[in-house]
Amino acid sequence: MGLTPILRLLLAALLLVAGGNLSAWAQAGYPQQYRDPRAYPPGYYPGKLVQPAQPQQQPGFSFRRLFTPQEEAAPPSQTRRPVVKRRKPPPAPAAVVKQEKPKPNPTTHVMVFGDSLADFASQGLDDMYSDDSDVAVVRKTKGESGLTRDAAEWPGFIRETLDSGQKASLAVVMLGANDRQSIREGEANLEPLSDRWTQVYRLRVDAVLRTFQERSIPVIWIGLPPMKNGKLSEDLVAMNEIYRESVQRLGATYVDIWQGFVDDDNRYTATGPDVDGELAKLRTNDGVSFTRAGARKLAHFAKTDIDRLLESGAAAAARPAAPAGGEAPAATSIEGAIPAPPQAAVPVALPVKPLVGPVLPLTRADLAPGGALASGAPKMTGDHAYPVQRALRAGVPPSVKPGRADDFRWPSE
Repeated sequence: MGLTPILRLLLAALLLVAGGNLSAWAQAGYPQQYRDPRAYPPGYYPGKLVQPAQPQQQPGFSFRRLFTPQEEAAPPSQTRRPVVKRRKPPPAPAAVVKQEKPKPNPTTHVMVFGDSLADFASQGLDDMYSDDSDVAVVRKTKGESGLTRDAAEWPGFIRETLDSGQKASLAVVMLGANDRQSIREGEANLEPLSDRWTQVYRLRVDAVLRTFQERSIPVIWIGLPPMKNGKLSEDLVAMNEIYRESVQRLGATYVDIWQGFVDDDNRYTATGPDVDGELAKLRTNDGVSFTRAGARKLAHFAKTDIDRLLESGAAAAARPAAPAGGEAPAATSIEGAIPAPPQAAVPVALPVKPLVGPVLPLTRADLAPGGALASGAPKMTGDHAYPVQRALRAGVPPSVKPGRADDFRWPSE
């Protein structure tokens, strides 16, 4: 038997195997454009080929499975993703805002007057006295106000607040953040920090302080802090000198917070030690406002003097109440109507000025008690060494501080 009959048998077997899958092969290779009925002229389209079924794989040998990849991507029109129904997350519970309960029957009322910076002082004092049921912090602030627009605004607001029946053991004042602007005097505009501007502004500061003196209310005036803007900080130093002079002259208490918010070079810094001695962010990104840690540190400086006044009893003095109707009570008898004889004159005891006072260095930095809140003694170098510049360049001597070696004033009664 030759090779020719064997080749004929193999060829016949291949034709039989290939013939079984001929119809599936034709359908698989059917052009895609002819499967759409819109591709045929009317009357020539076989309707059974609109969506041909996928060819079923036949058992046995197949040229199509031999030369065709086993995994074929289905047309995009036939690919369907399973629809997964997602459950909506349950609504988040509403945030519970803790409301501070008013303190019942506090014996001490700390009134805070001032602008937007006084708001932070009030927040800090409220936090620091939150556990003391005897001290209530009452906020009476006006964020966009100041002393340059209306001379009678703040004295009138203070009188109206105190005369409305509001109890006040002592007052904390912080003003000046909005006062770097001209003052209108007649037809002229006084430029900020000019000589005449300084005189008029000092009179307005005095008017605020005398409003509290009329009612025998002790005052604690908080100075302005450094700002991120260098020119603004330089002007605020000059304004702090006005507050310091008026406050000390009229017998109030001045609180200097500058050293608590500068670095070792006496420059503005947004971070520093907080009331616990830990490094924290004290100022916000705008370079003006305070964070909560900064507000607590700001209030800590004032709290030291508040506690001192409370312990000494100076804040317990009540306002003298005027008799109703402005009339004196009627005498019940003739003897009561007779005025009492004048008392014998008592010699007035003059204060004794000590011969030698405490020796203090003239360049000592003003730190908090113990020096825990300041980042370090400022170096008397750099562009922001304001007292040195004013003394050596402008010829303006530094303000006198009580108890310092250059304090030659006679003690006030």
